[in-house]
Amino acid sequence: MNINSQTQHFLKHRHFWAICLLLGWFALNVVVLATTSLMEFSRAGKSIPAWEPFCWEISSQLILLLLIPAGIFINDRWLDKCAYKTRLITHAALTIPFSAIHIAGMVGIRKLWYSAMDSQYIFGNLPLELLYEYRKDAQSYLTLALIIFGYRLIVRRLQGEASYLAKDDESNDIEPESPPERLLIKKLGREFLIQTSDIEWIEASGNYANLHIKDSVYPMRITMDKLEKLLPAHFMRIHRSTIVNLKHIHEVQALDTGDYQVTLHCKKMLTLSRRYREGFKSQLSLGV
Repeated sequence: MNINSQTQHFLKHRHFWAICLLLGWFALNVVVLATTSLMEFSRAGKSIPAWEPFCWEISSQLILLLLIPAGIFINDRWLDKCAYKTRLITHAALTIPFSAIHIAGMVGIRKLWYSAMDSQYIFGNLPLELLYEYRKDAQSYLTLALIIFGYRLIVRRLQGEASYLAKDDESNDIEPESPPERLLIKKLGREFLIQTSDIEWIEASGNYANLHIKDSVYPMRITMDKLEKLLPAHFMRIHRSTIVNLKHIHEVQALDTGDYQVTLHCKKMLTLSRRYREGFKSQLSLGV
């Protein structure tokens, strides 16, 4: 498998690889931290059941793993649209509920585990332990945020990023007044053009819009509302987070939920929500 095919495979399965990397990172943390605790007790001339440090670390890492999707959702849904300073302040404030949920979850798991082993888990001096755990949780929050940001940065770097084609050396951050026929793609130090008409569908991703063209995905830093107004008439919003190129639609099928399933020529299936059904119906003159 050459480098290009490896890159395409990674981008096609990037969510799978992200999960694998996180699971691997957390598993490594469990083993290293648990065995470190065992070694420290041994060096101090004390003995401790081997399951205890593994209970401590597994309970802690498991709750952290469960908190990651919620953190990503909050960031992509609200924070990514805020100013940089606001995001920093909000993230700093979020370390408090993050730590509270983490502590409550891991203590609950430890109490159940200890009970199953006919033992009793004692959290310790409450104010001191809360401060101790918060210091570690704040660091964990920052570490996870940097890992996720770095991973997304690598993905965007490999995917390439779309922008408006600048005219007369003007900044391509300036939005054109008419629908652009071509977009500029910057990818791994190279620049090339894509035809807007080649875009099959578009999905929202935080403060980005992901443009899908065949097997490639090009993120563009723009809101879906702005992009919808700039695209040609044969592009239509069918969901809060989806815009589709009508020329690439193969069929539309009604679902029991009242929504519709839109299948593209590339076999990709999208959802047409009831909110956009009437506009879609009048646009295509479909009896749906």
